[in-house]
Amino acid sequence: MGRPAEGAVSNDAARAHRVRWVVALIVLAVLGVFLYGAFSGRYDAETDDAYVAGDLVPVDAQTAGTASAVFVRRTQFVHKGERLCVLQGARARIALARASASLDSSARHVQALFAQVQVLRWHLKSLGWKRARLAEDLARYRRSLAGGAVSAIRVEDTELRVRALDAQIGETRAALEGARALVRKTTVADNPQVRMAVARVEASDLAWQRRIIRAPVSGFVGGRAVYPGTQVSPGERLFTIVPLDDLWVVANIKETRMRNVRPGDRVRLTSAYYGSSVVYRGVVLGLAPGAGSAFSILPPDNATGNYIHIVERVPVRIGLQASDLSAHPLRPGLSMTARVRVRHGRRSPLRPLTGRAGRHYETRIYQRELAHARALAARIMARGDGGALRSADPKGHRSGEQGRPPGG
Repeated sequence: MGRPAEGAVSNDAARAHRVRWVVALIVLAVLGVFLYGAFSGRYDAETDDAYVAGDLVPVDAQTAGTASAVFVRRTQFVHKGERLCVLQGARARIALARASASLDSSARHVQALFAQVQVLRWHLKSLGWKRARLAEDLARYRRSLAGGAVSAIRVEDTELRVRALDAQIGETRAALEGARALVRKTTVADNPQVRMAVARVEASDLAWQRRIIRAPVSGFVGGRAVYPGTQVSPGERLFTIVPLDDLWVVANIKETRMRNVRPGDRVRLTSAYYGSSVVYRGVVLGLAPGAGSAFSILPPDNATGNYIHIVERVPVRIGLQASDLSAHPLRPGLSMTARVRVRHGRRSPLRPLTGRAGRHYETRIYQRELAHARALAARIMARGDGGALRSADPKGHRSGEQGRPPGG
């Protein structure tokens, strides 16, 4: 047999050399994965039992009525203060008219009480003057009785008139004290009877205004349970509004992987909605104060004797980046996969990241309603005989603002 060609030998050697390098790279990759899982990956907490959560803002009816118009549908975006529906308001309007008339009547009645105090005061002075005159006459009659200038009958009659006048003075003084008790240390505007009537007007006006159901926050309409003709009651759920710009993730992590999880740890998240190609950057905001089973409707009772150990899961609240949500919007309820990068920090698990807990929601539409109700009560107090009401105020305070109330 002949010797192999020198070129074939060199090719075999080169091929063997490449095979050795490929095998070495594979071994190094396997070893790197093993070491990463052994020394780093094993400390990470990963779970696919995670979901997107958000604020589901309820919009309830605050007054009774029948829906006459509904302006929004599901999935529609609404702004804060926008009208959602209107309730037929005949009953609320009648109640408001009744309360307005009651306030007007109460204000005039209290004005009459102030006048009654003045009447009784002058009447008491008149009776005092009459008694002083009778007392002088009685003293003169008694001096003249010995000389026979007056008869004994006249003296007795004058004495009876003085006693009767004393009784009338006592009755008038008691009536004056009773009238004073109704208006003492008050004005027409802050008298208890008027304040009660004002409260009824404000409550009736609030019911009249709140027949218009408005959105307390901006967001998407996620639920609607009212249609034209629907009879609603106070406290009944009509709409649900979901703001999609403030969402977070709740990851239920096994208790065996929770030892080193702390608020502030970074989280890598992916969603089933977009797939693994879209990665969300998150941070642990806080840990639930108990396992999920502790907050269930029927918490477990392991003292029954039939005990089966189950690894519990602890809910972890994870915040999302606003830029990630803007680029790839999410919705409450979507499934997520979360991987917490544990960093063995010194932060206590009992100290959540309060500075990044989420948006603070606030609405002021109801403050405007209360201001409108108070202004209406003030106009009712000032209308009609407003000048007389203020003149009856012993302190000279204004009992209300001038103006004409809406609708009369």
